[in-house]
Amino acid sequence: MDIQHLRAFYEVARWKSFSKAAAALYLSQPAVSRQISSLETEIGLPLFVRMANHVSLTEPGRKLLAYAEEIIRTLEQANRTIQDLRDLRQGTVTVAADRYLSNYFLPRFAGEFHRRYPSLQLQIRSHPHGDLYNLLAGGEIDLAFFCGAEPADNLPLTLEPLYQERLFLVTPAKPGSRAALKTTGLANLTTAWNSQENPARNGFPDNARIAEVMAEYSPFLFPPLADLFSKYKEFLPEEQSPADAAVTVDSLEGIKTFLLNGFGSSILPESLIKEELELGALSGVPLHCTYPVILTYPKDFRLPNPALLFIGVIHKLINT
Repeated sequence: MDIQHLRAFYEVARWKSFSKAAAALYLSQPAVSRQISSLETEIGLPLFVRMANHVSLTEPGRKLLAYAEEIIRTLEQANRTIQDLRDLRQGTVTVAADRYLSNYFLPRFAGEFHRRYPSLQLQIRSHPHGDLYNLLAGGEIDLAFFCGAEPADNLPLTLEPLYQERLFLVTPAKPGSRAALKTTGLANLTTAWNSQENPARNGFPDNARIAEVMAEYSPFLFPPLADLFSKYKEFLPEEQSPADAAVTVDSLEGIKTFLLNGFGSSILPESLIKEELELGALSGVPLHCTYPVILTYPKDFRLPNPALLFIGVIHKLINT
């Protein structure tokens, strides 16, 4: 059925008058009569009983009117929703990433996004890498974020590198704790590696110095082997193995908690410990190792406005 014909039918039934229906639709009365006739021809049944000054519904007309009212009401709701989206009065952006990024990277943008667009909803979901492709393809999420391993080149995705996540060699820094930094510890690392004696270090610790720190701030807490940041093992002495670890912690968050309680040392990504480093609750020095954080969405697809606005907030905060 033509929606315009159905709307004409609804207005005639509502006003019980072709002339009043024409006025409501801003059409001429003959135009409304033609639309009703076309609809009756398509259905094959009369919808109105027409008399000199009166119009009433037939039995088929009454049956059709119930559906017409529901269809037109739903269409009007859809139009209002679309207009609200255009005017940014409502809308949702759904983003997904692995557990690390969804816990420590994406939340840093939520506050600014809400401050700018309080009527829009932001949904942050945590999923394994392998699930993100299917979620994007199925339209269940608007944006996906990857860290370290990039999506396969043959997938129809747009890949936008956002920034490089750095790994840090980290120890506790609470005054008075057992493992508080000494003058010979991490506090002097950067100075040592920038000195003329070590011109090739460019401010980064070498494996021998890392071994010294590991011995001084024992035990070393190995990040989970299944974690994305597995390249940290390149910086450890060959004799160090997770299999021989005195203490094993199965999450990055757990390792940070141990360090905050003055216990051990580890290698952790910057976003996880950024606030603690700035507050002096932990001490750390960057390693010469980074992982790209990549924004991903379907190629040749126009993103909805809320998603574009969230991307804009990310770019603004990363570049300031």
